[in-house]
Amino acid sequence: MSATYRIQDEPRPGALGHLVVNPVFPLLSLLLAGTWLGVPWFILNGFAMGSPTRRKETVLAVLVIPGTLLLFQLLVLLLMEGVLTESSMPYAGVSAIVWKLALGYALCNLQQRSFALHEYYGGVVRNGALVLVASVFLGPRILEALTGGSTVLRVMLG
Repeated sequence: MSATYRIQDEPRPGALGHLVVNPVFPLLSLLLAGTWLGVPWFILNGFAMGSPTRRKETVLAVLVIPGTLLLFQLLVLLLMEGVLTESSMPYAGVSAIVWKLALGYALCNLQQRSFALHEYYGGVVRNGALVLVASVFLGPRILEALTGGSTVLRVMLG
């Protein structure tokens, strides 16, 4: 009979452990490229790192898109009811950006703890700068291909 010792918050990298990046890169991709890249990258990074909070991270990441859609529908409803005007819509639209960035920041903070342990104990860490720079330049074309010109999809994934 052998007892196994396990630290509860210890990251346990899986087969994708060689793809781990600093959580700042998915956050920057969310800021600069959009939800279409930032959200999947956060999820992939959490699973690659073996983060003990990866389920919580996945739930937060998945909430970004439906939350943005609900916020968009609320703004359209307020516009139709006359609470908002056409000239105030761009200012109200900032709330969708704030929603995405707040969840991105929360995801970055959740992953940062596991990443620090992963890095400290010699885990492989990749540089995400190349993906980030490529997404900034190729992102508008990729977003156009993903949305097909739909305004609602552009708001959700942009």
